[in-house]
Amino acid sequence: MPLTRRALLPLFAAPLAGSAEPDLANLFPQLEANSRAQQRSFAFLDPRWKKLEAWKKQARPELLRLLRYNPPAEPLAAKVEATGQRDGFRVERVRITATREHTLPGWLLVPAVQRKGRPGLIAIHCHSGRYVWGHEKILSSPGEPEFLGEFRRGTYGGRAYAEELARRGFVVLVIDGFYFGDRRLRVEDMDPATAPPVFRARLTELKKLRRESYEWMRAADAICSEFEHLTAKTIFTSGATWPGILNWDDRRAVDYLASRPEVNPERIGCLGLSIGGLRTAYLIGTDPRIKAACVMGWMTQFHEQLRSHLRNHTWMVYTPGMFNLMDLPDVAGLHAPGALLVQQCKRDALFPLAAMEQANRQLGNIYAKAGIPERFKATVHDVPHSFGIEMQAEAFEWLERWLG
Repeated sequence: MPLTRRALLPLFAAPLAGSAEPDLANLFPQLEANSRAQQRSFAFLDPRWKKLEAWKKQARPELLRLLRYNPPAEPLAAKVEATGQRDGFRVERVRITATREHTLPGWLLVPAVQRKGRPGLIAIHCHSGRYVWGHEKILSSPGEPEFLGEFRRGTYGGRAYAEELARRGFVVLVIDGFYFGDRRLRVEDMDPATAPPVFRARLTELKKLRRESYEWMRAADAICSEFEHLTAKTIFTSGATWPGILNWDDRRAVDYLASRPEVNPERIGCLGLSIGGLRTAYLIGTDPRIKAACVMGWMTQFHEQLRSHLRNHTWMVYTPGMFNLMDLPDVAGLHAPGALLVQQCKRDALFPLAAMEQANRQLGNIYAKAGIPERFKATVHDVPHSFGIEMQAEAFEWLERWLG
């Protein structure tokens, strides 16, 4: 089939813009009223909160409680499985200990000029309906297929941006998030005879395709996409949340990055697009070791999603009960006094534009109330959901400014 950019759009996209009519029709008013009734008692702009640190001392433990994933961690260790030299940096493929049940596959980019005390970055890949790929979205490899490069041209301006950050002097760690890349649901290994009936025919067809071909990848991604709802049900029933699992692994990645001799643990930042932006918001809300961050393409107010924008989102974004206590800007606001850049995409159909603008204002007010307005910046770019070269330049300059 022809490899056109249109053919390489995310599987759940192109996202539909919101409708004037609510998606849940007659059921919507009851749920909207419930949303409006929430007090959000841990919103920093509530007059009861006078001091930033007093608010954070109480709000952060509540956020971690809501994420509902805190398994016993194994002692921190990592095995270097492979190394490779690139133009301006070295890549180490590492396997980081996590729990008794799983390890984290990671790719560490170390600048070629050896020096201790460098700033470190957690670079978080996007969702984009691409489950077969994880780190590959932002880190290239020799001999990769052309259709991966085509994906990056539409989403990242053609750049594997983790590499640019390494060339700028950052030590960069990229992990495959839960449900992506090396940590994805391996649908190709499933027995169609015992799989849920709705998937049996498609799993049978998948086995007929050449592994890692374009057709195989699209078929595997499509099945993984439809398995999201069953995965979410299983996660919630187990007592966890999907954001909680992602966040726990991201904090474990910070543990490893901070342990590296090349890295100054007081100069660690993070950034990500889309689900990577949401993971960044949760990471800076839960881990005070992050000193500077960039959230791209995932900042909104939850209430404004209710009418007709939840249709555009993955199951990975929901933390039940959080809106009772705080909104997403409050989560990101827990990062203060850390420096935060939020980049919004004006033609991003994942969110109402008004909600993106309101979230920007809310975060600006949080930083102003904390007495550090200069440490927050929000920009709106006239582009669809993406992190192109112009946005990257702004983000990289922000990280260089605050991490030194």
